[in-house]
Amino acid sequence: MTNPRLHNGRLLLTPENPMAKAGLSHLSALLQEGGLIEAAPSAQPMRFGPGERLFEYIGFTGCAVQLDQAPGSPHAFAMGLEGPFEAPQLRSGRNSRPPRCPECRSAVSSWRQQLDPEMGIGTNGDHASDLLSCTSCGARAPGWHWNWGRHAGFGRLFIGIEPVFPGEGRPLPALFNLLERVEIGPWRYFYIQD
Repeated sequence: MTNPRLHNGRLLLTPENPMAKAGLSHLSALLQEGGLIEAAPSAQPMRFGPGERLFEYIGFTGCAVQLDQAPGSPHAFAMGLEGPFEAPQLRSGRNSRPPRCPECRSAVSSWRQQLDPEMGIGTNGDHASDLLSCTSCGARAPGWHWNWGRHAGFGRLFIGIEPVFPGEGRPLPALFNLLERVEIGPWRYFYIQD
C-alpha cells in the first residue's frame, strides 16, 4: 500500500472583516488588470494561471521556485477565487493550530470538535454551530472572532494560490495595494495544507 501524496499547501487571502464580500467578476477583472492572474480562465470556472506580474505580488523563498504549467498537470500553479458566501466559512487544514480566545488569549485545543464540519459551519444562517467556547475563561464567540494566526481563517471571499508550502510564498505590499482597490477593507493571509 502506498501513501497518498500530501498536499503541499495553499496561500489564502481573505478580507480582514469576515463579513466583507465582493463579486467574483469584479475581483477577477481587477486581478487580471493588475497582472496577478492570466486573462483567460482555465477549464475550471474562477481558476486562473499566474499573470505576468506574479513575482511583483508574491515573494517566494526556497532553493528553486518552479511554476509547473504543464496542461492538465495536477500540480500546476493556479489561483482560484471562491465566494461570496452567505456567511463566513472556515478554511483550515492539517497544519491548523488551535485559535486563541478573543478574551483571555488561551488556545482552544478542542476547536475541531466544537466546529464539526458535519454541522454545516458558516452555512446555517444563525451561526449557532459557529460558536467556540474557551475552556479557560468560558468566553463564547463565533469562530471568526478568534485569532487563527497564519494557520486558518474565516471569510466570505477567498483568493487561493497553490501549491504554496506554508511560509514559502508571502504576499508583498503591492498585492495588498492592489486588493485595496476592491474597496472592502484590508486583507489578511494564511496557509493551509489538506
